[in-house]
Amino acid sequence: MTHIDLFDDCYKADNIESLSRIIYESILYYAYDEFQLLDGDHQKMFLKAFNTKFKYNYSANDLAKLKLGIYGEALLYAILKVYYGNETLVSRGYFYDMQKKSEVTGYDCFHLIQTENEIQLWFGETKFYQDVKGAINKVFDNIQKAISDDYLINTNFTTILQSKGNIADKESTIYKILDKWDKSIIENLEQELIDNNIKLVYPILITYDLVNDNYEQSIKTAIQHINDNYKDIEFGNISIDFSIFFILIPIESAKTCKETIIKWIDSKEPLTL
Repeated sequence: MTHIDLFDDCYKADNIESLSRIIYESILYYAYDEFQLLDGDHQKMFLKAFNTKFKYNYSANDLAKLKLGIYGEALLYAILKVYYGNETLVSRGYFYDMQKKSEVTGYDCFHLIQTENEIQLWFGETKFYQDVKGAINKVFDNIQKAISDDYLINTNFTTILQSKGNIADKESTIYKILDKWDKSIIENLEQELIDNNIKLVYPILITYDLVNDNYEQSIKTAIQHINDNYKDIEFGNISIDFSIFFILIPIESAKTCKETIIKWIDSKEPLTL
């Protein structure tokens, strides 16, 4: 497995409580887009998000709360925004199915990036596990499904298309392409993506416990596990250009980090940012 122009990135979190705070407060911006947040009561919107946008059950047991994906999803949002300069096209809150009371199946992040030469779809995934090998295995269980025309277009792209109004610059190439597609019948969307030089970028964030309390060993363990088990994987069901890269964050304790966030959610800890 190779990627074209992105390199895997590794980050070190020295203070687990500070990381927990970043994740906790990022949930607000992950749940709502900038238009929804404008002139809103952020504290009330934050509390409302857990009832209307996420399947958070205050009365659930600790194990059920620890299994929720929101912690890694909010962290991935924050990392892509701060370190990669990506703006969210569609907030994750749009993908909550009120009838089923669950999140719609799909990617963990949704970004459209316009560069000088191309348009990039950043649709990624995140795992927040204690065991890095288990997290990596879980990623590769479904990665060929995620990196495919069917999943990209049929499962998710309709929602992206419907959210073109979130793009502030109506003169941008991205908006014009989406507007054209929205106002006409597209016989072959895969070919349209190719013709408009649109590529898929698939970031994979894995947050996990340090291996033997050693940062360097933690990174090497993750890379070695990928190379030993998944280096020959192929993606034959996607038409457009794509690249995959990993973001690795070994931390002192994934469980402690989640438990801290859960404590703040349950006690309705005030936002500070």
